[in-house]
Amino acid sequence: MTDNAKSDSQTRLLLAQFLFANNVEIEALYRALGADLSNADSEAVSHMAGIIDGVALATAKIRAHGIDDWTKN
Repeated sequence: MTDNAKSDSQTRLLLAQFLFANNVEIEALYRALGADLSNADSEAVSHMAGIIDGVALATAKIRAHGIDDWTKN
């Protein structure tokens, strides 16, 4: 792996951020790629779902409480 290469975890995180920012559901991505989710690596799918859930929760809290106080509530 080169110095600029992303790890699998980093790549999944970047993909999750992109999907969330563009309001793309992970299932829609898999359908568009012609991939069967049941054949996907369960650890990777679980990791992506966790990241997307975390980003969604953080975004909701930032909207509700502001950028400075979102972690306090």
